[in-house]
Amino acid sequence: MYKEFYGFTSYPFTLTPDTQFLYASENYKDCLFYLLHGLERGYGLLVMTGDIGTGKTFLLNNLIKKLDEKTHTAFLVNTLLNSFEILQYASEEFGLKSTGQSKAELLLNLKDFLSARAMTNEKIVLIIDEAQNLSVEVLENLRLLTNFENSEQKLIQIVLVGQLQLEDTLKLPELDQLSQRVGFTCRLSPMSYDETKCYIETRLSVAGVKYPIFTSKAIKEIFACSKGIPRVINVMCDLALVFGFIDETRTIEHTIIKQIKKELNLYTSEKPMRRHTRQQRNTRVVQANGFRRPGRLALVASLVAFSLLGAGVVLQGSLVSRKFKEYMTRSVQSSPVLLPPSPSFREQPLLPPSSGFRERSVPGG
Repeated sequence: MYKEFYGFTSYPFTLTPDTQFLYASENYKDCLFYLLHGLERGYGLLVMTGDIGTGKTFLLNNLIKKLDEKTHTAFLVNTLLNSFEILQYASEEFGLKSTGQSKAELLLNLKDFLSARAMTNEKIVLIIDEAQNLSVEVLENLRLLTNFENSEQKLIQIVLVGQLQLEDTLKLPELDQLSQRVGFTCRLSPMSYDETKCYIETRLSVAGVKYPIFTSKAIKEIFACSKGIPRVINVMCDLALVFGFIDETRTIEHTIIKQIKKELNLYTSEKPMRRHTRQQRNTRVVQANGFRRPGRLALVASLVAFSLLGAGVVLQGSLVSRKFKEYMTRSVQSSPVLLPPSPSFREQPLLPPSSGFRERSVPGG
């Protein structure tokens, strides 16, 4: 909708895990390093946790891209499955037929597959996202998969990724054996102010715009409200760009962000981070190319509301509705009216009138 108005080549703040928009904070680099290092070392079990919206799935997509051709991965995102269904899913992902087989047959086939791949120095990795939803029984069955090994290495490696409650689950007495096998545990934390600023600037740059759309005060407001959580930052920035588009301004001031804060209820559990200390860079303002606004924006409001609800955000709607009504009124008032040349002549209409920290565990066998 607003892409041409600002001069974007793509929308900079989408909620999909598009790795072209990667901005690697220091904590992000740490987590990615420890996962890659753990896989290289051959640890049977690795764990990464993080609060909602911190970018865990984004990091996993980037992790998979960094693995070599000899590493085969199965990426499981539906964790409301039992252990048998997870085994079926993994088998299918690895190219093994699983229809009509028992659990014992699946395990035997998987063991044969893993042994054959190990002979050619290939790695097998099972990545499970949203692992906080897994039951104790399922987690214990996953531990048993790490028993597949030879004298040199584990035949399958498992990466468990989930929200912070996964850390508490792994501390349960029933899962002591599982916890002892964890090679590394890392936590993906929200970004600091400086990282939030660089994150916004990086996404704008990748989308093809070099001039500073968001003012320094606006970014401070975004950080204070989002607490450095990337998903919330994306939601706020995207809606701010929609508001700027409607208001016909290419500079997003803090006043727009304050309006957005009143419209959104943000469900985040992280405490506000300490305020930044680094001095801000001065950037030169450059005007974007001119753009002629389309005549109707009827779908924008619904599209924005849909994207916000998908991110766990409740849109109150009063300000958004008022802005769109103001724009539509302004558009109608500014539209030229063509009178017919004479009362006796009237053309027939062509068409009818028609929106953190990292923990180190002792590697187990």
